[in-house]
Formats: sequence, C-alpha cells, structure tokens
Amino acid sequence: MERYLETLNELQDVFTRAGTSTSEIDLPQIVVVGSQSAGKSSVLESIARVNFLPRGTGIVTRRPLVLQMTQEKKELDMGDGKLVKRWAKFLHKGEQVYTEPRQISQEITSDTGRVCGLNKGISNKPIHLKLHSPDIPSLTLVDLPGLTKIPVGEQPSDISRQIEGMVRSFISKPNSIILAVSPGNVDIANSESLLMAREVDPEGKRTIAVITKCDLMERGREPEALLEGSTVDVKMGLIGVINRTTEQLKNNIPFSEIMEIEQQYFGQLYPGLAGRMGTAYLTKRLSDILIGNLKECIPRLDEKISQLQLKHKKILEELGDRQSDPKHELLNMINTYTNAFEKSVDGSFTYTTKGGKGKAAGKNPGGRDRQMSAGGALREVFMRNCAESLSLIKADSGLDDLKERIRHCGTVGSPLYIQDKLFTGLVGNQISLLEEPALKSLQVGQDTMKGCIKDILDSTIHRYPTLSAECARISKEVLEKKTDLANQSLKEFMENEKAHINVDHPDFLDRFPLAGELFKGDEARRRQKAEEEQRRLNLSYMPGTGQNTDMLNSLMVKHRQGDVYADTVRAQNEAELMQKLIIMYFCTVRTKLIDTVVKTMMRHMVRDMLKELPSTLIGELYQREDVERLVVESEEVERRRDGSRRMYDALLSAQQLMGKILLK
Repeated sequence: MERYLETLNELQDVFTRAGTSTSEIDLPQIVVVGSQSAGKSSVLESIARVNFLPRGTGIVTRRPLVLQMTQEKKELDMGDGKLVKRWAKFLHKGEQVYTEPRQISQEITSDTGRVCGLNKGISNKPIHLKLHSPDIPSLTLVDLPGLTKIPVGEQPSDISRQIEGMVRSFISKPNSIILAVSPGNVDIANSESLLMAREVDPEGKRTIAVITKCDLMERGREPEALLEGSTVDVKMGLIGVINRTTEQLKNNIPFSEIMEIEQQYFGQLYPGLAGRMGTAYLTKRLSDILIGNLKECIPRLDEKISQLQLKHKKILEELGDRQSDPKHELLNMINTYTNAFEKSVDGSFTYTTKGGKGKAAGKNPGGRDRQMSAGGALREVFMRNCAESLSLIKADSGLDDLKERIRHCGTVGSPLYIQDKLFTGLVGNQISLLEEPALKSLQVGQDTMKGCIKDILDSTIHRYPTLSAECARISKEVLEKKTDLANQSLKEFMENEKAHINVDHPDFLDRFPLAGELFKGDEARRRQKAEEEQRRLNLSYMPGTGQNTDMLNSLMVKHRQGDVYADTVRAQNEAELMQKLIIMYFCTVRTKLIDTVVKTMMRHMVRDMLKELPSTLIGELYQREDVERLVVESEEVERRRDGSRRMYDALLSAQQLMGKILLK
C-alpha cells in the first residue's frame, strides 16, 4: 500500500520540479478547509508532528500550502558528521535544507509576503513544502486560507469572496478529498466548511469531517450523536480530535504524549467511539482514503496523461523548433500561409474565428468562437449579403407616375405597340438601382477577405508577430488592387446592361412568351402582328392556360380595345402592361447580376489574388535586410513552447511511474 503513496508523491515531484501545474492532471489530494480559528493549523501540525506553521491574528495562511510528507527512515548527512532525522525543503528554494521548525515558519511568512505583499491580500500561487521524517506517513495535504465573512484591519473588502473562490477551485476537482474542519464548540449546522463541501459534493462521497476542540463540547447525548456521525451525512466518516493547549505549546510537549492524552480523553468520555477518534486514527484514515482514491483513479489518470501528452506534442509541433536560418524560415512561413489560404477557400483548412460584431460576414456575431473556412465565410457573403440585398431592391420602385410618362411620350394616334424609347429608358433607370448594392456586396466581400487574412495568419505564422503584420499588410494591398479591378468589371457589366435592352433574352421571353412580339420588326410589321394577335386572342383566349400568359393576354386585350374603353381606361391598361414588362426585364437582369457579382468576386478578389500573393510576398520580403527581425518569435510563443516542453517531459516521466504501478 505504501508504494501507492510513494508513487503519488513522485508524480507530484515530477510536475513541481518541472515548474508545471498539476491542475490539468487532477492528481488525488486532500484539501483542508475550515473557517479561521477552527483549528486547521493544529490538525496539520499534529499529523506532521512538527510546529512549522506561522501564527498570528486575522488571516495567517494567505496562499495554498501544498504539504508533502514523506516517511524517511534514513538520516540526512548535513556534513561534518552531522546527521538529522527530520528536515524540510521548499520548491522555490531548491536544495536548501531546513532542520528547525522556526526556520520553516519564517520562510513561509517571507515567501508569502514576497508574493502577496505586506498587506492582508491573498494569492492562488501555492507554496510547496516537503517534510521528511521517520514518524510521519507519506501523505500530501493542501492547506487553504481560513474562510471568513467580515474583513478585518487591512483585509480587502471582498476578502470573503476571494477566499471562497480559491477554496472552491480546489475542492471542486473530482479527485480532491475534502477535509472539512469544524470546531466542536460551535453548532455544526453553521459549519462553513461543511456548507462549502456540500456545494461541490452534495452526496458527501468525497468529504471527511473533522470536529476539533472536542474537549470544549458540552457533555451529553448531542455531542455523542454528532461524533457517531448521525448528525452529518459524510460518506468518508467523521472524526473528533482535541487541539493542543497553549500550555502544551509553550512547554513543547512531544506530539506522542499529546496523542496519548487525547486518546485517554475519548476512552473515558466516549468509550464506544474511542477507536474511531483522535489524531492517530485521523492520520491512518486519511492514508487509507488517499490510497483507495488513487487505486480507483489510476486507469483514468493513465488515460489523462496519454491525452495530455498528445495535446502538448501537438502544441510543440505547431510552434515548431527555433530556427537558425531566417531566410529559409521566411520562405517556409510564406508557403505555409498561402497554401493554408488556398485550402481554406476550398474548405479543406479551417481556422478559429473569434465571436464579435465584425462587419465581415465571415465573423461570428453570436459572441462564440467557431471553426470557419474562407470558403464558408465567402458563401455567407454570397447568400446573406449579395443575394439578399439585391433581392430587396423593388422592381417597381419609381414607377408610380408611369401613366403620366406614357401620356407625355405618346403619338397622335392610339399606340398599338409598346413605345421602345420609353421602355428602354425606364428599364435603364431601374437597372441603375442595382449598381450601388452590387458594389456594396463587393465591399463586404473585401471586408470578409480581410478577416480571413487575419484569422489564417493567426492560425499559421502567429509565432512571428512582425512577419505576420507584414504579410497582412501586403495581402491587403494585393486585395485592394484586385477589388478595384472587380469594381471596374462590375461597373462595365452594368453599363453593358443599360447600353442594350435585349428583349430577345431567353430568360425574359421565358417569363412571358408573348411579350417579345411587341418589340419585333418595323412599324408596319408590328401593327400587323398586334392586329393578328388581337384577332387570335378575341377568338381563342381562354383563362387559366398559364399564369404568366393569362396575365399578359389580359393586359394585351385591354390594350388593344381602345375603341371600347375611355381614354383613361386605355391609359391605365398601357401603364399596367408597361410596368409588367419593365419588372420582367428587371428581374432577368437582377438574376444575371447576382451571378455576376459572385463570379467577379471569386475571379478577381479570390483566385487572382491567391495566384499573385506568393510571388508578391517573396518579392517584397525575401530581399529585405532585416529578414532576421521578421522571424523573431514573440515572448508568448517562447513561453508556450517552454511550458509545453516542460509539461511534455513531465508527462513522459509520469507515464513511466504509472507503468510501474500498473505492472505490479
């Protein structure tokens, strides 16, 4: 059984020596929680059998203290023939050895002040203390600042919230065993430690309760019921202890004698419970609980260590090694960036885009980060911006006075066909309404591409901030040039559409097959066609033969029956027919324009840009005299690499230690 505790201590040593946190691993540990003056310090010192903790008023413990006790039978040679049985070491002091309890206490106070300052503030940064002694168990305890409700003296006004947050961060871990310390002379219903334990461990499966100051409890059935465990529901049990008196501390009474006095007390007052009370039993119980917890979580720990190995190996691969050839690294990074951009457009490379309120459609306005590709971002522009914005333009906008325009442009006789010049002019005006939203769609596409540039650079060459900034600048310059060409191309498309109104366009004729007949041939032929159509319609017109044809037939019949209807009715019919034809043609052009905007954007702002980008980047950056400066890593990258390297090495050592246990 001892080997499990030794392995746990070795695992903790591996990570503390590497200067890495064990929070990712979640090693089994016993966390001591209690209010100020609950007797936590007395319990810890009794288990460790040494008076090493600072004493005073208010908050004395202001940082987590990771107390790693190791049962060591061999004596330590201090030199000059001096051998010691008990000694201590601090992680932050390296190999310096402390043999006097007073020295240990002073160093705890000194390092706490160094990190937390001289006021009464607290810090999450732990102090690691390792004790070696022949008469202590191999056990690790984490002592936390005492819970308090009201700030005293120089304590921060939110000290209660700070301490509760720190305690909660330790006891909420699934592998943490909660040692909830409560004073026996206070109603257990008001125990702050048990209340906090219940928040994170409502069923009490990983909580052990310790009642201190049992000699100060009132005699009777209630204290006995409390010690029996019938009052508090904690699955790991409840143990009562007696704190050392001031006189015992002053006279430096040995811990062995104090434990004997403690055991005699419980034997006399609670003979039926004495075997399950006292510091000696608490120490054994904690060792058994920790061993059982470790044995239970060994498979999960081994799996977690393997997962973290892969995680940090991937981080190291992404960050790469420090390069000795700046120009080679420059070319490598440019190639990595441009290849990733091309793959991202095709959807085979994704990056993390930050949530926010960016203008680019590729940004995530919901506030959450998500995986995105440049192709996906551009598709959102095509669907959500381009198609939607152009579809919102009303085809009949500005045509309210159409009847008046027809009257002013009319001839002496009643017109039997659509007036070409008026129709052409009006259609041109309507087409012009599409130009501004189409150009705005290109602007949105440009903004989206700028966002893609940033996100892809952040995913590929973020380790070199200066190079990333230069690549972003050059990429945006190339994009700006290609956007100008796209704008020019789109404007030419609009001019072409307005220059010639093609009433023979198949999409236009497909919408209303009979409309084309109104625009064909010379005047005599058109008159003849119109008269023939009128006679045919008067003889064979039947409603319901097709929505588009029916509507147009109806308008044409009304248009040709000028002798029957009054002039105002005839003018209204002419206006309705003209409006319908304008809307037909407008919709035809809008459909073409949506497709043209997408293709123009993809050609100039995406494909041509990506084709030109590699050579432009190399041409501007490779010949610079300060290439070395471009590939200088950020401090953050160096910190991450060093941290992941230490963690990866520690995980390799931890895996070897786990292998020894699994094989036994």
